Amino acid sequence: MFFVLQEIFQIGQMDYFCNMEKRIKVLYGLTIAVIITFCTIQCYWLYNRYKDALNSYEDHLYNTVVSVMHEDYETRRATQTFDISILTSSKMKVSSNADQAGLMTMTFDIYVVDMNTYAIRDTADMNNIVGIYEQEKPEGITKYSFEVDNPRNERDAYDALERFQVDVRSPFNTARIDSLLNKRGVKAKEITVVQADSMVWFASRINHTSKLRSEITVSYPYDIFEREVVNVTLAVGVSPVIMKMLDTLLISLVLSGLLITCLIVQIATIRKQHKLEKLRQDFIHIMIHELKRPISTLKMCVSFMHNDKLMQDKESKNAIISDSYNELDNLSSYFSKLRDLTFSDVTEIPLTLSAFNLHDAIEECIEKLSIPNGKSATINVASDTDIMVTADRMHFVNIISNLLENALKYSKEKVRIEISYRKSNDESITISVKDNGFGIPKSDCKYVFDKFFRSQAVTNKGILGMGLGLAYVKLLVSAHKGSIEVESEKGVGTVFTIKLPQ
Repeated sequence: MFFVLQEIFQIGQMDYFCNMEKRIKVLYGLTIAVIITFCTIQCYWLYNRYKDALNSYEDHLYNTVVSVMHEDYETRRATQTFDISILTSSKMKVSSNADQAGLMTMTFDIYVVDMNTYAIRDTADMNNIVGIYEQEKPEGITKYSFEVDNPRNERDAYDALERFQVDVRSPFNTARIDSLLNKRGVKAKEITVVQADSMVWFASRINHTSKLRSEITVSYPYDIFEREVVNVTLAVGVSPVIMKMLDTLLISLVLSGLLITCLIVQIATIRKQHKLEKLRQDFIHIMIHELKRPISTLKMCVSFMHNDKLMQDKESKNAIISDSYNELDNLSSYFSKLRDLTFSDVTEIPLTLSAFNLHDAIEECIEKLSIPNGKSATINVASDTDIMVTADRMHFVNIISNLLENALKYSKEKVRIEISYRKSNDESITISVKDNGFGIPKSDCKYVFDKFFRSQAVTNKGILGMGLGLAYVKLLVSAHKGSIEVESEKGVGTVFTIKLPQ
């Protein structure tokens, strides 16, 4: 019945883990898909938010330049010199042609007069200046003629006339524009004055001249009649744009980080629970396997006891009783190990301290050692000194037995084990168990005493185990207020050194 239950358990375990693996794989796939989709949507949203912030910052730069140009114009108009007189005459003509009906043309004649040469007091002097210019064209008088075709309204045309007059009396200066921009915290890469092909009436801008080096160029007509335009080129840095969207960016990053972290933690938790469940199932499987051997032996001994003829043989009877005791001891030891591993604190482990001969206890462990089929073992006790040790004898035997069993389990066919012990100056007992097994990788040495830890190098060899043996040894050594260390070299062997205070 016991073995039937074991087979049923193994089949059920296999089906359970197959279904669980499929579910976990599906969950992994869905989680990855959700994370990728979320990151894609988040990146798209942040990109649009960045574009909005970029456009807003470019609008700010544009408005700053326009505001600076207005401020410069008002300053020049307020501080213009009046040692120059400007006389203007304008004419307006509306076309009567059928194909250009309603087209208006305004003509401006402008005379710039040096007041140090010619004095102008009233309108009558205007006619004199015009006559002088037409007859002599002297150096003190300069004439400008501008023709404006179909202006939006007369006000724009006369505003352009005023801008021309201000520029004549107080010429435009790029250095002054650069200074005003710096006062407002804007650094211009380049300020140039160009002449357009035609009259430019309104300010304009060109955005994103380069993807790698984003710039904005603002064109402002400071002298419309003479088609003179100032181009202010500004670098659009990433930092100001990021600062404008910093609150949104931080909230987005925090929420994204929390969501992704929660998903990853959820997957890690499910994976850990799955691993713990597998460990639990493996533990039950190995426990059944471990219990099977002593139970089978006890069952065989009980069946022998039914044989009256065999029981009359005193030697056979004693052998059967001895085997029964040994197997019962094995069961007791096994259940003691399970009990001790459940303690959360080593001080909870009950110890029955007594003084016993160390050499005899080690020899007992060697005699009880079961060598697996297909392996041969040479066990040498390097020390033969009679040393008395004070400890829990049962637990001490379990410690040495576990180390010997591990040496046999994780070795090739020919096993060599060497046990040595000595008494230190501080009265503590040091015991070393050395083998020629597979060895433990350096990176795994610090984990070998952890519960359920098994090196990848061991699991790849298909050796069964739960990773509880060395954890149990460490637990019992710590209960005795001792210490255990491991030194190993892969492919050479391992040395476990135990130090027990007395």
